[in-house]
Amino acid sequence: MSPDPNPSADQASGYAYYVVAVLMVAYMFSFIDRMILSLVIDPVRQDLGLSETQVSLLVGFAFAMFYTLLGLPFGRWVDTRGRRNLIAFGIALWSLATIACGLANGFARLFLARMTVGVGEATLTPAAYSLIPDYFPPRRLGLAMSLYTCGLTIGGGLAMLLGGMVVQWATALQLTVPGLPHLRPWQVAFLVVGAPGLLVAALVALTVREPPRRVQPGADADAPSLAEVFAYLRGNAGLFAPLFLGFTAVVTASYSLNVWGPSYFMRVHGLTPLQVGQLFAVAFGVAGTVGVLAGGAWSDAAVRRGRTDAPLRVTLWSILLQAPFVVGFGLLSETRLAGAAFVFAMLFGSMFGGLQAAAVQSLTPNRMRGQIGAIYLTLANLIGLGIAPTLTALGTERLFGGATGVGRSIALTAGVSLALASVLLAIAAAPARNRIRALQGGT
Repeated sequence: MSPDPNPSADQASGYAYYVVAVLMVAYMFSFIDRMILSLVIDPVRQDLGLSETQVSLLVGFAFAMFYTLLGLPFGRWVDTRGRRNLIAFGIALWSLATIACGLANGFARLFLARMTVGVGEATLTPAAYSLIPDYFPPRRLGLAMSLYTCGLTIGGGLAMLLGGMVVQWATALQLTVPGLPHLRPWQVAFLVVGAPGLLVAALVALTVREPPRRVQPGADADAPSLAEVFAYLRGNAGLFAPLFLGFTAVVTASYSLNVWGPSYFMRVHGLTPLQVGQLFAVAFGVAGTVGVLAGGAWSDAAVRRGRTDAPLRVTLWSILLQAPFVVGFGLLSETRLAGAAFVFAMLFGSMFGGLQAAAVQSLTPNRMRGQIGAIYLTLANLIGLGIAPTLTALGTERLFGGATGVGRSIALTAGVSLALASVLLAIAAAPARNRIRALQGGT
């Protein structure tokens, strides 16, 4: 399959959609490998003798530390060198690191393997954020980014479903791996989800090609220095500070829900890993995917009507719609109601998934997209994934009486985060409209 190297200003080629589909699959596997630990928190905690806070460090900080530290170097790479090979390398690295998680027999080794997963995954989204806008015109960008983000929702659903099945089967059947007979069921789950990523790396390397970089009118095609990038952000601080912090607050609510949701349903409602996997497959894979696509289509339709700040507007609506379900699900004592609330929380909460990327890219000159995208991701993941799970764990241990108080801790973390996000994104809306007009005019 060959790319159309020069898609028209108003249309995207069939190959462009193929590239998005491949990147979506890569993102799907990244999220599977990132989130599988959330399903086996309690077996890991028991087998390795860990505290809630230690587990939260494995789930969040260990992954986020290098994911965020390497975001800027990889963003610079994206703006100055090829993006395809970086993506293929990253996929192979995080897949091997996920397999290493399954071979770990202590906190230190598992922590190191999780850090390496973060190194590999730090390559994908900055490169994808730069690559996709070069294949799609602005009026199609919201949907294209949302299609890419479907990898997160589909991957999250598959991670929980596949992980639940593997853990339950491995436990019931005493499933073992040839040559590794002493692995515990949760370790087998890491091996099963990590290995297929190596095939995805080969698919990217063999079939995805670099498109020409689109450049705004009057802009220099050469990648800017990091000093120029920070000068651009400082010059537009009234926009980017509330924009980045607002989206980060939404991410914080999402990760509190995603990381500790499985433990909540198992501890408080007595669900098995397989039952949790089935619930998350519906919530992530179905409701979450519908939400991401609906948010992208809604935003694109608003852009065509002249609403240049549509990604922010739709995100604000998604916060309003999701808030009662995100807060309510952790407080409900009836299992079916809690499960239904979780599904609706994912439906509305996923609407912003592709819009954060569309917003950042629409406000950024092409030549800076990789680095500015990496700066945003550094902030969002350092706080959202690196800190939010630990905040929720501390709330569980110190405010709500221990393990069974995790639902109330999720409700508190998510509720405060969404309230803060709504204020910050509302502040960013007017500056966003002004910046988009300036970029479209070549200034």
